Amino acid sequence: MIAKGTFLSWLVVADIEKAVKFYTEIMGLELKEYNKEFGWAELSGAQGALLGLAQENIEYGMKAGTNAVVTISVDDIHKAIEEMKQQGVRLIGDPIEIPGDVRMQTLIDIDGNMLQLVQNISLDA
Repeated sequence: MIAKGTFLSWLVVADIEKAVKFYTEIMGLELKEYNKEFGWAELSGAQGALLGLAQENIEYGMKAGTNAVVTISVDDIHKAIEEMKQQGVRLIGDPIEIPGDVRMQTLIDIDGNMLQLVQNISLDA
């Protein structure tokens, strides 16, 4: 079977409430589901991809900051970088461009998870 796309990527976070605030207020995602009792939240962006947040649970081997990289689509990478800087977000290195394809900026969230902001520039041609 060939996968057609990603349905849900999720991160383990140290504090679900702080993480929800970070991803909604700073990253601009929309909260779709939030179950504080179970330590779970789902957020989405304009393109419909889902991001899940799970409360850290050491007993089950779920430690915050130990995850795969999640990419978040943006319309303008340079504007997004400026917004992240204004919010005090830790950026890693300089933006990278793959000509005719994407522009990317790596950052670290409040729990040490690595993320990438990605601007699809193949649509600009």
